[in-house]
This record gives sequence, C-alpha cells and structure tokens, in this order.
Amino acid sequence: KDNSLQVYILKPGWKEFVQRRVLGRFQCSQCFREWSSAKAHILFHMCWHQDWGEVRMRPFRQVCRQCMDPQPEEPKFSQETVERVLHNLVLKILKYFYRVSIQTSKLLEVVVDLQVVGPHDSTRCEGCQLGVC
Repeated sequence: KDNSLQVYILKPGWKEFVQRRVLGRFQCSQCFREWSSAKAHILFHMCWHQDWGEVRMRPFRQVCRQCMDPQPEEPKFSQETVERVLHNLVLKILKYFYRVSIQTSKLLEVVVDLQVVGPHDSTRCEGCQLGVC
C-alpha cells in the first residue's frame, strides 16, 4: 500500500491500472458514521524487476460529511469485490509483463451488491480531487 502514488505519474518501467467504480464501505474514525460509495477507486502501479515483480496500490479515501475536521478514511471491500479486483489485476500483469493478449471482456465487472442512495460527494473524495472519478 502506498498513499503517495499518483495517477499518470509513473517511474520508468512501471505500468498503471485503475480499478474504477468499486463499492467501498467507509467509517469515520471520529464520529463512527458509516457510508457506502459506488465510486471507490483503487490505483495500482506495477513493475517487473529482473527476477521478481512489485505491485503497489492506493485505495482512494473519502472524508466524513458530518465532522468539522474529518480525516481521510480508507474503504473496506467485500471478499467478492477483492477477488474480482485481484482477478483484473492479474490479467493486467499478464498483459503488461508477459505479453498475453487479454480481451477487455475477460475483465470482471465489480458488482455493486448494495443500493447506494444520494449523489457522489466529489468534494470529499480523494479520487475526485486527483482526477480519477
């Protein structure tokens, strides 16, 4: 996990994958309010070194809308969501570093298993602030 990763800013030899529109659940560490967002995103940077690979990830955080001085909160994901995101990440690794032809249809859609109401609050979303949303 690396919260310093930036979209489109890569070290030489690194590749990028953004898993967009993932259902994330958040909880404020100050007031303990909980909320869900269907616009949680995860940024991956990956690189193949001579004998090993490295993947860094940055889940984009959100802040509570009720607290006066909110802290950015990490999303939590369901087991099914994690499995689908990892499936997609493996496909991207195969494409980028093993030159395996991957059809876009093989990427799994990350299913939103909960009805999320209300508009996305882009002013409180780290992904929006960084131009991912």
